[in-house]
Amino acid sequence: MMSVVDAWIKAAVEQKTLAITYYSGKTKKQTTVREVEPDYYGWSRDGKNFGLWGICRMRRNVRCFLPENVLGWKYVENSFTPNPRGRWQELIPIISEEEVSSTEFLECTL
Repeated sequence: MMSVVDAWIKAAVEQKTLAITYYSGKTKKQTTVREVEPDYYGWSRDGKNFGLWGICRMRRNVRCFLPENVLGWKYVENSFTPNPRGRWQELIPIISEEEVSSTEFLECTL
């Protein structure tokens, strides 16, 4: 089964939207379903935050999601135009190395 990180990378490179079930642990202690436009996985440019980066359509802004707080995800048939300042192109070597590109999206819920 594809991990949320692999699904995020694949969706970012292919510009496909994911719907995630996310637990906002330390902050609001809520579980929400969000449609996101994945962009990057890794450290922020300033090196302060690590996670799954993308545009949250619910918040209409770039957000960093902790992989361990994603309780489930599902591929959504929507395409999007990548953020011009985004970092998705940095993920292309990862998708090539790990053969994630040949793996089909599956829904994952816990």
